[in-house]
Amino acid sequence: MSESASTTPAAPVYQPFARRLVYAIAVLVICLIPTVVLYLITHEAAATWATGAGIAGVVAILMGPLRTAVLTCLTMGLIVPVAITAGAASVTGAALMALMCLMVGGLARQGLHRATVLVPVFMAWMIVDPPTWGPQHVIDRTDDVYLVWMAVIFFVGALFPVIVLHLLLRSKNLPAPKPHPRSETFPYTLSITILASIATFWVLEHPKMGAGAWLIATILVLAQVGDVGTVRRTVQRVLGTVLGSLVLALIVLQVQSLVLIYVIGLVFAIAALVARLGPHYWLYMALVTPTVVCLNASSSTQVENLGEQRIVDTVVGAALVLIASLVTIGYSRWAAAHGVAPTVETPLVPSAPAPAAAG
Repeated sequence: MSESASTTPAAPVYQPFARRLVYAIAVLVICLIPTVVLYLITHEAAATWATGAGIAGVVAILMGPLRTAVLTCLTMGLIVPVAITAGAASVTGAALMALMCLMVGGLARQGLHRATVLVPVFMAWMIVDPPTWGPQHVIDRTDDVYLVWMAVIFFVGALFPVIVLHLLLRSKNLPAPKPHPRSETFPYTLSITILASIATFWVLEHPKMGAGAWLIATILVLAQVGDVGTVRRTVQRVLGTVLGSLVLALIVLQVQSLVLIYVIGLVFAIAALVARLGPHYWLYMALVTPTVVCLNASSSTQVENLGEQRIVDTVVGAALVLIASLVTIGYSRWAAAHGVAPTVETPLVPSAPAPAAAG
């Protein structure tokens, strides 16, 4: 070994953390810019949902091609008024959730479900508990002005980070989406469609479940294509959520200012993004729980209630996903053992030519 190589100092252990921290702050700032601009224009707290839409845009551009990311932004902007209106009745809300799940399940064939799954996740809130609007802080699901502004908030909030990150990352080689065979995507689509639509109907039938959207989100986020990692991630999510809710309860006991709660939510958001870039999924879940609850609450009392409901919804959603996973995994193995499952499947991606027919 050469002397220069032997004397080269090792990289400090804090460098990976510092790099993740810089990335997290940069992403959060990018997502906050549309929120600040839209709030200054509307003077409505609902404009903060542009940050959530921005997160969906970030995931879309990192997990899929630019075309998919832009279509995801457009879809969110167009479907927001439909989701808010559909939530007025349990049947229409559940039907819309089923349609969105079918869309995500179909895109899993090309490996694009991870880029688009946040659409039904965020629309769950618009269906169940949309933000208030106007000086009276009411929810009028038929107000055209309200519906148009919510569409603008989600579309602009999602599209801005997509454009910025596309320009910043155009020289980077991001991982390509991984296609999945029909034998995996069909049970995945069936599971999320049945569970999420039934959960939506149940929550809308019980209006006191103000945080019921967490139940739907838990189902959609935990459900995996195939059986890889479902049990492990479910356990980590439950443990992390419980820990995050306990931390949140301690904070609420000391803080009564809604503005300070929002600032605390932003701090937790940075920490959650740093953890998401690391190897510990449970830590990410522990940090993202107070992040979302603090940023979505309209009072300190609501923060405490949301934290308690989030624990219940996460445990119930995790149990449903595990049951569905066991059923689908068991069926897949039975079908393979009895020769029912297809032997050859070549998932098609947009850029790949169709396989030649055998003959």
